[in-house]
Amino acid sequence: MKFNTSLKHLFISKTRIKLLNELFYFPQELYYVRQLVRLVDEEINSVRRELDNLSKAGVLLSEKRGNRLFYWTNPQNDMFYEILTMTHKTHGLGKLISSQKEKIGNLKFLIYSSDFLMNRSKSGSVDFILVGNKISLKDLDPIIKQEEELRHREINYMVMDKSEFSLRKTKRDPFLVDFFLNSPVTIIGNAYEITNL
Repeated sequence: MKFNTSLKHLFISKTRIKLLNELFYFPQELYYVRQLVRLVDEEINSVRRELDNLSKAGVLLSEKRGNRLFYWTNPQNDMFYEILTMTHKTHGLGKLISSQKEKIGNLKFLIYSSDFLMNRSKSGSVDFILVGNKISLKDLDPIIKQEEELRHREINYMVMDKSEFSLRKTKRDPFLVDFFLNSPVTIIGNAYEITNL
């Protein structure tokens, strides 16, 4: 059996993981090398080496503009969506909510819209749904505000208890049908359980 070299290029160093988190948290942004050095707080040679490895794996694209070399995520890469999802589960808002699940309440699911995952803003659309019992909005609010500052926009979200979510799903609520037709991603919880709830 042939060893998959593209996976080898992904998960080997701390610097690479930091770069993946930065680049995939805002997948449509372009970053230059020194900017990434500041963001990941690692040595420039280490950052350059890892950017080269990620480019060789086809995960990143690059282009020279003037005297700067810019990097961005490659949405055509077969692993793009999986890396994007992993990043949002282990970094940023997903990580914050996950690390404070007990404080926030009996959280069962955190489901992102595909637009929120890609950091696209659609006016009036819901960015994510939280499903659980006794969700504390007071404890959730500071986490949301922190993410709003990072994204420079208001975040629209919906909180439902499990019975409301199940009822609306069973009755094919137009909002939920629309939300689930647009490829949402389960950040917390098991996607299989959502379909069987």
